[in-house]
Amino acid sequence: MRFVIPSALILILCAVAVPASAVGFDFGIAAGAQFNGDISDFDLNTDDGFSLGLELMFEIPIVKLGVGYEYGFPRDTDGLVSDIEYHLVYGIGRIHFLGPVYAMARVGYADVSAKVPDYKGSNAAMSWGAGFGVKISKIKIEAMYSDFDIEVDQPGDSVRYTNYSARLIYSF
Repeated sequence: MRFVIPSALILILCAVAVPASAVGFDFGIAAGAQFNGDISDFDLNTDDGFSLGLELMFEIPIVKLGVGYEYGFPRDTDGLVSDIEYHLVYGIGRIHFLGPVYAMARVGYADVSAKVPDYKGSNAAMSWGAGFGVKISKIKIEAMYSDFDIEVDQPGDSVRYTNYSARLIYSF
């Protein structure tokens, strides 16, 4: 959590600068499910997991830009690693290309924690995700691929955690 709050403040400051050219904004609550999680360095698969989040999006001509926060509830693996959870702050962009259908990408910083025997990590992770979605009235339905690059104590070393997710976002 030591980097999550400063990262969130930086993203919020960036979001404050965007409204000058924005033609509108929306605030959303997101609920998601992650599938097919993989920790490649340990050759482990994670159980399906769930997440909750918040997003603030600004409508700029052609594209929507915003910031968000997501909490990934704890999930186990098919090995010794257990209770993997994360707090993620991110910047996100969506571009509509065919009516209500859009492409989206996000980049962020996560504080990841897990119970791993005989292995210590700094819990810091850079994250990126890409996918597509459709907007129906005030609801967005998204499918996304996410990648977390988790830093560990060994110099220059990291552990990769990837998953696929489906999200529902209700906009106010």
